[in-house]
Amino acid sequence: MARLNYTAPTQPGSHVRHRPIVVLVAWLAWLTILLTSPFSVAEPRYQVELFTTAAHPPPAHHNATGEDIQLTVYDLDGLARLNAILSHQLPPQQSAAKAMAATRLAALTERQQADLRSTATGLLAAQRYGLTRYPAMVINGEAVFYGLTDPTEAVRQYQRWRGEAEL
Repeated sequence: MARLNYTAPTQPGSHVRHRPIVVLVAWLAWLTILLTSPFSVAEPRYQVELFTTAAHPPPAHHNATGEDIQLTVYDLDGLARLNAILSHQLPPQQSAAKAMAATRLAALTERQQADLRSTATGLLAAQRYGLTRYPAMVINGEAVFYGLTDPTEAVRQYQRWRGEAEL
């Protein structure tokens, strides 16, 4: 089988054939620009993290909807609840209790596992922010408001603190 090598003409105005890889790279570059352009889906203006416990439940309904506020709730009591589930009526023998707790841990539902991950993430974030009491709300990772569970009110206070126009 003969192999053909194509050498593009070097004279001005001559036709240069585009290789498929060049077309693919150009297409990928165009797609990247399209996906990262300003008219793509925008991030919420306010990232609100609520750190709370069962003693201070988050509001059942809040008006922090839309594109301006993204709310993440961390229920910091999750580890205590998991401990109660795993240790409920364990036998007095250490080896039997250990085996039963391991069986219970393996039988956690997807929801319980997700709650556990959220609690662990929340505890790490609370430590990183240096939170000293709960409930606490952190806005955009830079301002902490203690005693609040309403994200809209926390954002209003944040806007006043920053000197911004309110929602």
